[in-house]
Amino acid sequence: MINLLTAGRKALIERLSTISVSSGYLTQAGANTRSGWFNEVIKDRSVAFPLIVVQKAKGLAPVAGPHALKVFSGFNVVGAVQAGIDDYEDAVEALEHDLLQCLMPTQGVLPGWLPRGISGITVGAPEIFPPAEGVTAATVLIPVHLHTIIQVQPNA
Repeated sequence: MINLLTAGRKALIERLSTISVSSGYLTQAGANTRSGWFNEVIKDRSVAFPLIVVQKAKGLAPVAGPHALKVFSGFNVVGAVQAGIDDYEDAVEALEHDLLQCLMPTQGVLPGWLPRGISGITVGAPEIFPPAEGVTAATVLIPVHLHTIIQVQPNA
């Protein structure tokens, strides 16, 4: 049996890893996509920029169905660029554009990159944060929810 919660998270990371200039994006951020907590990842002295971190976040309330539950697994997709307080806007907006373009759902179409059993994605409003508190990175945070159907398994 496949754990759709895990498969969805891994598919999201894999999808974000496709962000590259050769794939039509503005940045090479996909080459540095990680899973974990952004505030811990950024402490690593070897961290490279631009950076994408997929971090678990609060999901939405599940919806009951016949012998199933539709859950909305929550993630924060955090993109970071190394920049100073005076010149971060262009760089962080390029990364924001890439993240939104990569995650953009098509109305009425199941995303081909999601595993079977995950019926869609909701992308929330991005928030941009300038470099602050000794961190020389500007960040964009995009909430994402994967619509995952957990079904009752028949008794064997």
